[in-house]
Amino acid sequence: MNDDPKAVAQTFYDIINDGSLERLDQICAPDLRGHAGAGADLTELKQSIGSLLEAFPGMKANPRHIIGEGDLVSTWVTYQGVHSGEYAGVAGSGRHVRFLAWDLLKFRDGRIAEITQACDLFTLMNQIGALPTSAPA
Repeated sequence: MNDDPKAVAQTFYDIINDGSLERLDQICAPDLRGHAGAGADLTELKQSIGSLLEAFPGMKANPRHIIGEGDLVSTWVTYQGVHSGEYAGVAGSGRHVRFLAWDLLKFRDGRIAEITQACDLFTLMNQIGALPTSAPA
């Protein structure tokens, strides 16, 4: 396994892109701690990503910036896909989506030990038609 945190971060997004979430065990610490959208631990992280991939099959994560300093890596990511399954109570719409996310990864012994994820849910929910539109004036 590569010990370079930025390379491991790229592998994280490669795993999302190929949907092989079981491979997260190879790059994440078993006692991983998650914050915000990541879930509280490795199991919840897999569930969070898995539910996104179920609603948006074939969704791709494109890390635009991967910046590392010491044991921290910060990434700015663009996600793109098609809303084909239920997400947040909204049935698949067939709409194409594109939204941004930011992840902060903390490493220990070459593995992701802590992850904080924040994404632009407002844009995503608007794109799938989950938000009310304003009436014309």
